[in-house]
Amino acid sequence: MANMQEYAEMVGAEYRLITGKPFNRKLTAPCQKVQMIAKEFDKYDDVLMVDIDMFAPKGMTTNIFEEQGVGMYHTVQKMLHKKLVQQYPLIASSRSPYWGGAIYKMSKKLRVALRQANTFPNTWMQSFNLPYHFEDEGIFHVLAQRAGVNWRGTYLDPKWCQCSFLPNPEKAGFIHIRTKITPQGPKRYKMDNYKQLVDEGVL
Repeated sequence: MANMQEYAEMVGAEYRLITGKPFNRKLTAPCQKVQMIAKEFDKYDDVLMVDIDMFAPKGMTTNIFEEQGVGMYHTVQKMLHKKLVQQYPLIASSRSPYWGGAIYKMSKKLRVALRQANTFPNTWMQSFNLPYHFEDEGIFHVLAQRAGVNWRGTYLDPKWCQCSFLPNPEKAGFIHIRTKITPQGPKRYKMDNYKQLVDEGVL
């Protein structure tokens, strides 16, 4: 937390840790990230939401708020996007954006549009209310589809969510701590991978 708090101070942003279930107490913890589109954040031009296992490497001074894009759309997200459309053809679309859940950067205009698309009844959210079953990614996709958001220009550079097992983590925008040690494995606790990056002077 201190790492991202320091980054926020560096770029002149206000830092806030979201806890509990402010979006919908009946939905899973990851779904609570959708809270970023709530009215309480309308005082901000841009809002960045990152997972708690995301870190900025030492010496990284690029301001993400000056970068183009909303979220990640790489190999894994492309696969999940296709799977989502296949499983939920009535509410999902291959023409609408799909963003990975580790990082979202949204303008006020986009947040308001997504919020307005969240009309009742929104019981469809229950379809994603299972661990590792789209969750916040599915909710944001459906809201973007309903709001008519064009996918063009909404995808961030992959460096802003670089998996910790990939080469040259010191050159990343943000590092996403994963369980894998290398792309092929094996796996170990995330904390061990985090400590290794600290010992190596990356974090």
